[in-house]
Amino acid sequence: MRGEPELRRLFDNEAGVLRRFLRRFGARVSPEDIAQDSFLRLCAADARQIVSPRAFLFQTAKNMAVDALRRQKAAPYRAVASIDLVPAAAHAPSAEDHCIAVEEAAAVRAAIAALPELERKALLMRRVELVPPAEVAAALGVSERQVQRLVLKAIAFCHARLTAADGGASAP
Repeated sequence: MRGEPELRRLFDNEAGVLRRFLRRFGARVSPEDIAQDSFLRLCAADARQIVSPRAFLFQTAKNMAVDALRRQKAAPYRAVASIDLVPAAAHAPSAEDHCIAVEEAAAVRAAIAALPELERKALLMRRVELVPPAEVAAALGVSERQVQRLVLKAIAFCHARLTAADGGASAP
């Protein structure tokens, strides 16, 4: 981008078109958020390397939408209709809740211990220690994509093991 006036003109001309384009990805992506993030990435990018700001914007938005769909598929989350429906965590857990938590923690530790070494290391580094993917890849001698695969495989293994140990019931 050459400057703020050019960016403003691009935003005025393309923001609505970009949001409509993003609606093609369905209700599981937020066109407004992704469009805004795409413009932010355009602002942060090196203007000398961008041949077509519009093309950069749409490709970035498409990539972000696809990534959001992949993340939701790999690790879906449950939404609640109202924050008032979320139970308050202000009270201390009962003795029964404490015992259940101790048992669940032991089951999680056992599931993690049963993982193959490479998957266990990738999972712990990424999800517990919050090490960036590039550093995990370097430490384990694999690619960043392989780190992602290892973590997803480890999560799936642990989930299967924990749900099997729970009699197939899923957590509320």
